[in-house]
Amino acid sequence: MDLKRLRMVRDVCPLLHPHHASITASRWIVPVAARHRSVAAFAHGHTVALFSNRLLTWHRSFTRTADEPPPFDPPSFIYIHEWMPDVVPRVPHDNWRGFGFSQKQGVAFLKTDVDFTRDWSAQARRQLKIFQRSGAQLRLGTLEEFVSSSARSYLPEAVLHHTIDQATTVRAEHPEDLEVLVAADAGGEALGFFIAAYCAEVAQSYYVGGCYTAAGARVHAITGLVNWWFERSIARGLASVNFGDMCGPRAISVDPSVGYSNFKTHFGIHRVWRPQTLWKIRVRLFGLQETAELEGIEVY
Repeated sequence: MDLKRLRMVRDVCPLLHPHHASITASRWIVPVAARHRSVAAFAHGHTVALFSNRLLTWHRSFTRTADEPPPFDPPSFIYIHEWMPDVVPRVPHDNWRGFGFSQKQGVAFLKTDVDFTRDWSAQARRQLKIFQRSGAQLRLGTLEEFVSSSARSYLPEAVLHHTIDQATTVRAEHPEDLEVLVAADAGGEALGFFIAAYCAEVAQSYYVGGCYTAAGARVHAITGLVNWWFERSIARGLASVNFGDMCGPRAISVDPSVGYSNFKTHFGIHRVWRPQTLWKIRVRLFGLQETAELEGIEVY
């Protein structure tokens, strides 16, 4: 798999953000995207209306190719069009301006011919052995169980609400593609949770959220659950797993996501950048007959 061509899973499969539905995720478009946003299809892609009224319209388009821009028909006084080709690098186009995003995802590519833990850090492999020797059990759970047990975990309240919201969105549309993985002690008491969503269209599983208790921390329950997540993703025939947003390798220490990002680096991940998005903006002025280009903004 070419890392330079890999897009964020949120752009190609609307597991967490329904309005990001893509042409490569055909079965998701009608039941998900159309329910939340209006979608207009054209020959080589589709356009999602993120916001629209008489004053301002914001469209986001996904295309199979970077050779031909999406249709551009301003319906409002101010028109913003965001274009995300599925192909990079991209050829330049008149009046389309590139704008890069620093956001990136931590993606691990699954291996079936060798032990995938070979790509893990020595620390992660040690933690997995501790978990396997602990006698902890692995089973499937429910989102309700995750919610009720989260009060005993180290999960911040803001993160908890976000996780529940995203998991609920996936379950409402595609319950068969959401799994709550649970590590429990011999008595059945939950030690940790790991929520995963699966998208066959892009052969990838996406980490939605998780938590662990004090007892779970002692036996490294999350590491054991990550290992099970890898195994279940391979069993589904997926090519990769996505740990979600990552800090850069030289992030400042005050960044609240540094700890989460450092943990993810133990599992053989690649930091995959979100490709540059192209933009075009038009502003309509009364009485002006000619079109002028102003640094990527067209006045007409």
